[in-house]
Amino acid sequence: MKKREERRGPTLFDFVEKREEPARRNVQQQRDVADEFYKLLTSREAVTKEEALRWAKERGITTAELIRAVEKLVSEGKIRKRLDEEGNLVYTLS
Repeated sequence: MKKREERRGPTLFDFVEKREEPARRNVQQQRDVADEFYKLLTSREAVTKEEALRWAKERGITTAELIRAVEKLVSEGKIRKRLDEEGNLVYTLS
């Protein structure tokens, strides 16, 4: 005995727009945040974490991109992280 195929009616998924994910930036197109941040430090000698986050936000740089850039510069020995007298994180040139 053959089963009768049930016809499927419309579901919520039929009405939801399918959005394509935004294309990831190519490596060539991606700004080198580390270089930009290093240039900021060379012009100011010391930058607090809050100033760095504000600077990144103004340029459309995500927090994750900024953290990766800082860690890259620290591992290369170009900058140092330290705490000032008030306990705030400050980035300085090495």
